[in-house]
Amino acid sequence: MVSTSGKDQPSDNESCYVEMEEEAEYQRQLKLFSECSQEKSIELVLIGEVISGLRSSERFLDIGAGTGNLTVSVSQFFAETTIVEPNERQAGFFRRRYPQFRVDDCRWEEVDLGSDQFDFILCSHVLYYIPTHDWLKTIDKMYSHLAADGTIAIVLQSPVGEVAEFFRKFSKYDVPVIELWRNLTMTYGYQSVQVRYFVNEIFAETMEDMVDLGQFLLLDRKYRGRKDDIGKYFEERHKVDGGYRITQDEILLTIKRER
Repeated sequence: MVSTSGKDQPSDNESCYVEMEEEAEYQRQLKLFSECSQEKSIELVLIGEVISGLRSSERFLDIGAGTGNLTVSVSQFFAETTIVEPNERQAGFFRRRYPQFRVDDCRWEEVDLGSDQFDFILCSHVLYYIPTHDWLKTIDKMYSHLAADGTIAIVLQSPVGEVAEFFRKFSKYDVPVIELWRNLTMTYGYQSVQVRYFVNEIFAETMEDMVDLGQFLLLDRKYRGRKDDIGKYFEERHKVDGGYRITQDEILLTIKRER
């Protein structure tokens, strides 16, 4: 997921806004999620399969790099890497630690990449911060920077599974993946759009950590006031020997630009 420097971001409901956690708390939760989940390792395997099918591996664009764990791993397959990361702290980290990367510290809709074209564009868990009515416009901008025979990879939460049930219990948020897939196939063609499904396991040894992970997944700091309810939910449904476990069904959508 991508941080947004504390700025309120629209959810799927145009009349609702997500109140982001303060920067330090968001970073703490993000680090905890990275330590307690298998997501990035599974995601990297699937992305590796996509990359292996590319004709060219010159340029890579990551939209919303987050901790950078996935970004750095994927960058090793490409000659050049560009990052669009609106979080100034994270962008600064990338500039210091990886001076070979080009880093733009602004939101995707604001960035100007000129006529740059990329062989692979990654957008992992970013669309939640954008109103759903702007998703196609957002993806169309990605496509405009996609080189011939290049591929866009979009990772999203599945509308089914244990984390999806948790979402519906507290936030009523439902990721419209089926509608997005249908719109993408109508726009770019059935042969250009593919779907891969994977399951991420999230495990925490303590209730405190599990509640923090639940708040991270819910995105919105307003759920701080429902810590007891979140804890009760996990205690009743996801208590296992040695801690708490919940599975997260996820979807990798890819769009290929034919020559």
